Amino acid sequence: MTRHVQRYATLTLTAALLLVAIPARWARAQQLLTPCEKSGFTEYTTHLEMMDYLREVQAQSTGMRLAVYGESWQGRELPVVIFSRPAVRRPWEALVAGRPIVVLAANVHGGERTLRESLLITIREFATPGTQANGWLDEVIVLIVPSINPDGLMAEPRSTRGNAWGIDMNRDYMKLEQPALAAYVEQIVNTWHPHMLVDGHNGGSYPYHICYAPPSHASADRNIVNLLNHEVFPLINSRMEENGYRSFYYSGGNLTRWDTGGYDPRIARNYLGFVNAFGILFESPGGHEMEEGIRSGMVAYKAVVEYAVRNSERVLGAVAEARTETVAMGERPEGQITVEQTYGPEDFSVTYQVRERRPSRENPREEIPYATVTSDSLMQKPVPTLQRDRAYAYLLPRDALEAVALLRQHNIAVEVLQDTCSIEVQAYVPAEITWQREYNHNAAVVVEVAEVVTFVQRFPAGTFVIPTAQLQGRVAAHLLEPETNDNVVRWNRMDAWLPLYPERTVPARYQRARRTTPRVIPIYKVLMPRPLPTRLLFDEPGS
Repeated sequence: MTRHVQRYATLTLTAALLLVAIPARWARAQQLLTPCEKSGFTEYTTHLEMMDYLREVQAQSTGMRLAVYGESWQGRELPVVIFSRPAVRRPWEALVAGRPIVVLAANVHGGERTLRESLLITIREFATPGTQANGWLDEVIVLIVPSINPDGLMAEPRSTRGNAWGIDMNRDYMKLEQPALAAYVEQIVNTWHPHMLVDGHNGGSYPYHICYAPPSHASADRNIVNLLNHEVFPLINSRMEENGYRSFYYSGGNLTRWDTGGYDPRIARNYLGFVNAFGILFESPGGHEMEEGIRSGMVAYKAVVEYAVRNSERVLGAVAEARTETVAMGERPEGQITVEQTYGPEDFSVTYQVRERRPSRENPREEIPYATVTSDSLMQKPVPTLQRDRAYAYLLPRDALEAVALLRQHNIAVEVLQDTCSIEVQAYVPAEITWQREYNHNAAVVVEVAEVVTFVQRFPAGTFVIPTAQLQGRVAAHLLEPETNDNVVRWNRMDAWLPLYPERTVPARYQRARRTTPRVIPIYKVLMPRPLPTRLLFDEPGS
């Protein structure tokens, strides 16, 4: 054999070995199992096991990026997995790519672990060439946050709904007081600006495998909510049914109506509506075997990504329109914003399954058959009960630093007056200010308004100005209206500025005809567009 022939044979053998090695490497990634899978779906994956598993999958994938976006109270890492082809590593790269950005998340309640396991297996599918999920990465950018609340997950002696302090982090989206949740909102939601985001929980109603819900506050963009109701959720239903599973709305009903969850923006899916995203709640009901719950969750999560892939222009267009409208509403401004609401029936009928009756006290374990109900009462449509004038801008006293810090945590743009100005403003005279325990607050502030007044006041240089013509305008308006359930007054960010009285009520003379400017809640509304000598604050949020 000549030297040239030997060299050709060596190169041929090397190439053949490489061709064998590459598929073998991909096969190893496919064969990686989560600790839950290894246990035969009898044990949930611990936090440390999850981190080891994520590192193993990433080490065998060219398309997966693994990052840590923050830490919990107890110092546990908060991982995020990023998938895209070509690769993106930073938010601005994702935003200029012109593709839908989809975030799949779970485990904000520590003891709700089913959909966390769904995401861990789904991560492997996205990382493995040849899978349907991996093929989607040419069309969509996917971020997966499998465990928002690892402290609650690993609490002893058993997992808990709350975090290490026992606080429900799915009620912290407006307050941003808990480090893990604040990091998630600041570093994922309001930095990557996803078009679609799914928040996974355990709950809902058997016999369904997944219960879902859209944003249900009146301030959310209604076009996005309609697309969820009429396109995204039907696709989820179809994919679930094809795989032998069932899905329907959260949370439960009877023979005449079906009810949903709360509408406060402190809850994830509603907050996502405020930031102009397709906010989706997933709940995995109890009653199913662990593996069944996990695999059905995978089907539902992937259906959302499939919708983004198949309807890329529709998703991008709907979010762009919502963002544009948010800015336009502040520029005009016109109309009103909702500060209190209730629910009414949606404009479409639904068909669902519910037990024919409740078990009797004498036989609580009695098997009750299910009835199929068609109803016009899906109680999910927002019905405003109190609205206030939309503002062009809000003014805050120059020492209201805690309130401003919260605004900036939400990536809300804040400006500062450079000169003293006389400005016509609207403000609220309180009839009563009371304090009540709410979540982790011993003295949450509740304001009852006696009168809305308009007057001209001189505001000194240094006064904070918060325009509502910005992408976070819906969030800003809700935080700065003192009658909402989530605002800077309620969450004790302006305690030093409240017009307190010995009896905690406004004197009667201020509730009658006003002779002089009464004491007001010092959040001032500029209703008409006007130029103001301001400077934009550019330093880091919360600083």
